[in-house]
Amino acid sequence: MTTTPAFSWAKDDWASLTEMADGFDEYRPPLSAALAGRRLELRCRVPGEAGTDFTLIHEFEAETLRWTVQDGAGTRDGSETYELFEMQPGLFFLHYRRSGEDHPVVVTMALDTDSGQATGTVGELGLRPEPHLARQRWFQGQLAGTDATGNGAHQRTTELIGHRVRYAYSSDDVYDHVYLNENLFTWLCLGGAELGVGDTDSATYWKLRDETYLFSWLEKNVGVEGMVLIDLAALRTVGIQFGLDQQSGDLVNLTMGAYAQDFGRVPGVDESRPRPA
Repeated sequence: MTTTPAFSWAKDDWASLTEMADGFDEYRPPLSAALAGRRLELRCRVPGEAGTDFTLIHEFEAETLRWTVQDGAGTRDGSETYELFEMQPGLFFLHYRRSGEDHPVVVTMALDTDSGQATGTVGELGLRPEPHLARQRWFQGQLAGTDATGNGAHQRTTELIGHRVRYAYSSDDVYDHVYLNENLFTWLCLGGAELGVGDTDSATYWKLRDETYLFSWLEKNVGVEGMVLIDLAALRTVGIQFGLDQQSGDLVNLTMGAYAQDFGRVPGVDESRPRPA
C-alpha cells in the first residue's frame, strides 16, 4: 500500500511544477498535422460580452502556424510552433504560445471542423498584482465558409457534475477529479511527484459533442491554468498546464494526455432529499 505523506497548504512544500510536469507526456496522444496547408478563419467574440467581436486566422504548416487577430485595435500577427491533436474525426485540440508578447501568453482551443465551432482561451501569466496567477479570457468562434452560427456555439454543461474520474497521465502520475458544481472541482494526486496533494479550484465546463467536453481550471495556490479535452466514450484526454514554477519562477507550458476511468455519478441534491412516505 502506498503511504501518503503529510499534507501542507504551503505551496513551497508541494513538488515544483517542473518536477510535477516531468513525464506527463507519456500517455499524450500523437501530434497531428491534419490541418497543414489549410487557412482557417474564425469569427469570434467573448461569450456574454457585447462589442468584443474579432477575427482570428490560422494558417497552418506542418510544424508552424501564422496567426492573425483583427479587431477594433487593428491587426496583430505572428508565427509560432504549435501542437495539434485530433481526438475524434474533425475534432482538434490546438495549443501554442505567442512568443512575441512581453509576458507569457498562450492560446488553447477546441476546434470542430465538422460543426464549424471553436471554443478556447487566451491564457496569461505575469500580470499585476499577482503575476504568478494565470488569467484566462474565453472566446468562441465560427469557421468562415461554413453554415456555423453563434446559435450553435458550444454550451456550458453540467453533465460532468457529480462524476469522479481517475486520470493516468503516465505510468507514475495518477490524479482523481471530482466535479462538484458549475464553478468548482476537487483534484487529488494518487501517484507521482504530488502524491497526497489536492485542492478545490474554480472550473469551467463546455460540451463539445456527445460525451466529449472541454474542461478548464485555475489553481489558486500555485496559479496554474489547466485545460483538458475529455472524451468519456473513448476514456482519453489531451490537455495543457500553463504556470510559473513556484520555486524557480521558470515558465512551465506543457501538453499532456491521460487514460481515464469514470467511477460514475453521485446523485444531485434534489435526487437525494428524503421524500414523504
